[in-house]
Parts: sequence; structure tokens; C-alpha cells
Amino acid sequence: MTDRDARLMAILAIGRDTSMRGAGTSLRDALKATSYAEHRSGFSAADLCPLIDAHPSLMQEWLSYSEDKRTLGGWYIRRDGQIGRALQPETQRKFATLQEAVAEYVILELDFWDHVGKAV
Repeated sequence: MTDRDARLMAILAIGRDTSMRGAGTSLRDALKATSYAEHRSGFSAADLCPLIDAHPSLMQEWLSYSEDKRTLGGWYIRRDGQIGRALQPETQRKFATLQEAVAEYVILELDFWDHVGKAV
């Protein structure tokens, strides 16, 4: 595994690490520990897809993360491959595969929370 893949896997582990089933790490701490903001410009959802394909448990981890959320902030993902933002139907998108939906969801969700509290 390359260093880049290892960094992306650490980012993909945020769904598990911040969930009730994981380490209980705060999302803010997980973003900081993975240097998400520093690496974000270097990858896209397409870069996450091969890792998600190779580690299918990541799909369940992110679905569980979304289902366990107790906030209207950020994004959601459904098991049918639809993502969106609560109370904002215009944001809904449907993907051909669940892997593609999860990859896009991870980036939208983490980008949202990474920007919360930062000056725009």
C-alpha cells in the first residue's frame, strides 16, 4: 500500500472511528489526526472508489455513520445510493453504485464538517 493509499484509508476510517461502534473519536479530532484539510486538494471521490471496492466493510461503516447521525448538519446517504442534505431536496443525487455514492458522500460530509467554524 502506498503512503497516499494509507492516508486515504485513514480518512475512510473516520466513519468507523467517530461512530458509536468505533473509538468514539470526535469528528473534529479525526479530521485533525488525518490532516484532512491538508490532503483534501489531492484526492477526489474517484480516488476513494478503488479502496472502497477493496474493503467493502467501509460501505457499511459509512452507512451506519449516516444512520447514527443526530444532527441535520452535513449530508446523508441511503442504502439505495442516494445522498443529499436534510430538508434540502434539491441536493439529492442518486448514483449507479453504492461504492460511488459512498465515495462522494465521504467527501461531501467531511468537507462540510471541515469547514464548520472556519471563516469563509
